[in-house]
Amino acid sequence: MNKAIRLALFCCLASASLLAQLPTDSPVDVLRHPGWNKGLFVGGGTSVASSPSGQSLLVGFRLGRVLTNEHGGGFLRGTFEMAADIIPLDEYFIHGGQYAGGIDPFIAKWNFTSPCKVAPYFAAVGGVLFSAHNLPPGDTSQINFTSGAEVGVQMFGKERNSWDLAVKAYHLSNASIGNHNPGINASLQFMLGYTWH
Repeated sequence: MNKAIRLALFCCLASASLLAQLPTDSPVDVLRHPGWNKGLFVGGGTSVASSPSGQSLLVGFRLGRVLTNEHGGGFLRGTFEMAADIIPLDEYFIHGGQYAGGIDPFIAKWNFTSPCKVAPYFAAVGGVLFSAHNLPPGDTSQINFTSGAEVGVQMFGKERNSWDLAVKAYHLSNASIGNHNPGINASLQFMLGYTWH
């Protein structure tokens, strides 16, 4: 009898790790396997210790695809996603307002999928910005390149769609296409979005 209890206890302990593999039926499940998502976002930002300094207002759309099933363990467990942003409005206020729009064709994103109702994420973002006038003002360029990092959280509701909060730290530069390249060395943008999964 003693051996049977030990064997049953051993089997329970040995199979405990398998419980982590069972579906949880949580809203974050939509990020735990490959699939498409699309979203809208609005935001604003400001330059940080940069000359020239300025603020920005943006509206955009994001299309993403989760490419992997979950990898890793613990709080680092997650999925890899590639996405792209289309930004029809990215208004900069540097010595007056300057209209710009652009695309971020490269967004490499890691979704942390351990929680059940929220999914934090980290992303590397790269893109190009087109403006109606030289940006920053002066003998610069109407084409600028952006690169940076985005940190955010997706908060899921019952419909398995999410409200998203994010902050992006980025650098803007014309890569010496223009005669001068003052760029915006560091800028922060704060964004609120909604994503359909």
